Amino acid sequence: MFLGSAPVFGAKQVWKTAAPPRVRFFWLAVHNRCWTGARRFRHGLQDSDTCILCDQGSETLDHILLGCCFSQEVWHIYLGRVHLNLDTQPGERSALEWWINSRKAVPKFFRRGFDSYVLLVGWSFWKERNARTFQARATDAHRLAALIKDEAGIWCEAGNGHLATLLARATA
Repeated sequence: MFLGSAPVFGAKQVWKTAAPPRVRFFWLAVHNRCWTGARRFRHGLQDSDTCILCDQGSETLDHILLGCCFSQEVWHIYLGRVHLNLDTQPGERSALEWWINSRKAVPKFFRRGFDSYVLLVGWSFWKERNARTFQARATDAHRLAALIKDEAGIWCEAGNGHLATLLARATA
């Protein structure tokens, strides 16, 4: 049945990452199937495709996860906490390509924790975007970073040892 099929870029990292099933919505992101503002605008379901987080660009998934100035600020706060100096400028690559390439720059011992970290932060951006879109409720970047830290602590208490190892690097 699968003879001749091609592997989907990034699928292995998504499915092998220690994260709750609800966070693995990134499987939809790999296929570019999330209902962003740009997609709803393209289907005639809303009047504009402007990003609700920054009001500056088209709300695509890559923009929400990496290109938005709001998400850039949160990434800067959060990557600084774990002493990772990664380029978060999207350039011509997608957020998925950024993740796969960035994990190569992370020491091998911390990669699985970094994968959980990326899914956690991306999931948090998606939840913030939905809160602003559907509930007219906004959180600033520093508050969102604090909420991500709290959620990461819950993931670690639930048994995500790889994420705990990466976060222990923040206190070292």
